[in-house]
Amino acid sequence: MDPGRQLALDAGGADFLVDTANVVRATELTDGRPAHLERLTLLCEALAGFARDESAQVYAVVDRTLLSDPHLSPAERATLARWAAEGRVEVLPWADPRLLELAHALDMPVVSRDNYVDFHRRYPWIPGNTDTFLLPVPDAGGRGVAVVPRIMPVVEEARISLKEEQNELHAVGLHDRRGSGVRERVFRRSWHCPEPGCRLFGPDARAAAPMPGYRQGVPRCPEHAAPLADAGPAPARVLAKIRVDGVLRTRFTVVEGDLVTVGRFPDGPGRIALFPWLEEGVRRLISRDHLRVTVRGGALRVSDTSHNGSTVRRRDAPPVPLRPGREWTLRPGQVVELYEGVELLLSGRRYTLAPDDGERDPHPPPRPEDSAPTMLRPPDPVGGASGGIRGPGPGGGRKPGRRRRRR
Repeated sequence: MDPGRQLALDAGGADFLVDTANVVRATELTDGRPAHLERLTLLCEALAGFARDESAQVYAVVDRTLLSDPHLSPAERATLARWAAEGRVEVLPWADPRLLELAHALDMPVVSRDNYVDFHRRYPWIPGNTDTFLLPVPDAGGRGVAVVPRIMPVVEEARISLKEEQNELHAVGLHDRRGSGVRERVFRRSWHCPEPGCRLFGPDARAAAPMPGYRQGVPRCPEHAAPLADAGPAPARVLAKIRVDGVLRTRFTVVEGDLVTVGRFPDGPGRIALFPWLEEGVRRLISRDHLRVTVRGGALRVSDTSHNGSTVRRRDAPPVPLRPGREWTLRPGQVVELYEGVELLLSGRRYTLAPDDGERDPHPPPRPEDSAPTMLRPPDPVGGASGGIRGPGPGGGRKPGRRRRRR
């Protein structure tokens, strides 16, 4: 079968969406080559059998890197280039966002081995989905390809954050998805921008500097594109986050040697004010200065300075109260509960901050005594603070169902 005849020119007329690079690079299919275009041919045959329709149409979305993949033969690369020129495959820098956008809009199944963990917040219908994704597997004889329905995994929030971070790093050249991974050396060093007065990497920049770009083999200033000079070892830094009633409210960076105070409305620099996210009854139970957070030896350390105390919840052990004035080294999987539903924990991210996370608000929230609504200042909408989890995209979080097949 010639897969070119099954490759739809229009997504609206297709029966299946295919994550092409993911399938072509699936070494567990067929002969184990790192990339083999024949896998797409075999998949098209399998999908025709799955739909019981020899004319079943496939809309193929392709990562641009596949067109120059050295593991494909020159003839295979030429075939891909021809299909792209004819509009039979859609070539994009990254296929995943387009595939999920089409699946969401058209209720069309996606063939892929990817779990799309980094899109679980944007498309909350993915975790646990049982009718939108198909998995390519070796057929019974081991020489062809079959497809089976998938149950998409439900993963913990830390893993979602880590995948989101990898995408942000990849966008600025600091993560190689198919090679060495994160460019660790860049994050172990401090960097200086040669441009006078650079607010990001100048002499007055804060210790929790944003991530640099990385192009042409060197770190660069995101604002000036200038190569950055190595300014020595970077201080240890740890990312933490605040969750209120299960909703992520903010992330923040703690740099070794700095002190961050978390509470209802702390004073001074390095403060994380919880007041805007607390219900009125809870505000009275969270002290103005409730926790002090610092980093020593590369680990996040927490001490309680409150009137009502805090508790550390652990995965495989009973919760323990934080003793006043005693430091607790916070480990992955542990949660400091200031009050029921008000939590501090380590972020799943290791290197970066999302665009509006962790920054000190240039317009801090009003102090409690100034916060009451008036005729001219209505109350803030619930959940209106920045740094929260994004809501579902178009469709209000509906879960796509299986599209009716043509017979």
